[in-house]
Parts: sequence; C-alpha cells; structure tokens
Amino acid sequence: MNVNDWYLFQGVGNVIVFQRVVGPRVMGLKPDEAAIEAAMPKARAAFAELARLLGDKPFFAGDALSLADLLVAPQLAFFTATPEWTELGAPHANLAGWLARMEARPSLKATTWERVSEMAKAA
Repeated sequence: MNVNDWYLFQGVGNVIVFQRVVGPRVMGLKPDEAAIEAAMPKARAAFAELARLLGDKPFFAGDALSLADLLVAPQLAFFTATPEWTELGAPHANLAGWLARMEARPSLKATTWERVSEMAKAA
C-alpha cells in the first residue's frame, strides 16, 4: 500500500493520469507533455516494483484479496486509458492479468465514469 501512496500516486498517477484522463475529461485541459515525460522515470520504477511485489501470486498479499489490491486497482485502471500503459503496464503480464481479474469484480465494474458523473449530479 505504501508503494501506491508514496510512489504510484505521488508524482506518477497524480501527474500522468491527471494530465491524460482527469484534466481533459473533467476540466477540458490539454495534457502537459513535459510534466508527463518528467513523471515517467518514477512511473517505470513504481510499475516495476508493483510487478515484483505481485510476482506470481493472485493478489498482492497472497491468495486472498486485500486492501492493497483494492487500493492499487483503480490507479492502474486509470493508466489503461493512457498511451503510457503500453510502456508501463502492458509489458508486465502479471500486472495486466491481475488488473483484468480485478476489473471483472462487481465493485470495479460498478465504478465507471458514467456512475461517478451520476453521483456528482445527484449531490
């Protein structure tokens, strides 16, 4: 979970995902390519470490779903909507397979942009 909090989100997801997904979709912003490029070295390290930690286990903590899985899954799901996923996530077959299993879960299926938009309008 610390890898997510201190490395995947801080300086990676909050830059790349914001620039590629959130900013354009929510605020109509154009991606800052220089900011994305500056975040890539840290992104490569974070993805490599996640792949190492997952190894050949079905979940980050072993055979059972854990908070680590539930924390990392949405972060990685956002990355699949970026061109950087091809370099960062796709080469790590264990992460790609794990994410596919996580995204098949009903809780992740229910968490879509459309659903979030509906909840925001209702608030």
